[in-house]
Amino acid sequence: MVAGAGTSPFTSIGFVAKSHGLKGELKIQTEAIAPEEFTKLDLVYLQNNRGDYYPCRISHVRSEGADGRFSFFVHFDHIADRSAAEALRGKSIYVEHNIAEQLQLILEAEASYIDFEVIDSNNQSKGLVIDELDNGAQIVIVVATTSGSLMIPVVDQFVESIDEASTTIRCRNLDLLED
Repeated sequence: MVAGAGTSPFTSIGFVAKSHGLKGELKIQTEAIAPEEFTKLDLVYLQNNRGDYYPCRISHVRSEGADGRFSFFVHFDHIADRSAAEALRGKSIYVEHNIAEQLQLILEAEASYIDFEVIDSNNQSKGLVIDELDNGAQIVIVVATTSGSLMIPVVDQFVESIDEASTTIRCRNLDLLED
């Protein structure tokens, strides 16, 4: 058996959130890479349904952001229209491990929200994060509350801010998630 067989030579840096526009541009969600580093990439990898990685050359990338949150809009050479772009929705984006190390990525595996306190929009503590789930498209935190547990997707609709220094996560719209 070959050493390293079965281990991936790639590191996930985000996922395709949605298609954007008619010419096949894609909105990329990532928290694993700084905006100035993402624009340096010219080749990333996607995974097909069989699990094989295939290269995607980036022909254009632009970023938009405010308040420390950034979105990246990317066009791949092989995507010609919105239909082809829509087929990639939810797919993870990868780079080679050595590229990830060169870019000094902040990998999700290193960042953990376990024991962070969750604060709601009324400035009330909802509880502590006891687990994290990665469904491939986003991280979901599991919060131990006084009435059980609450699963919160780590997306803009529900997470307002994450303060690593004070280990708090400020949330909004939690009523949409509660029974």
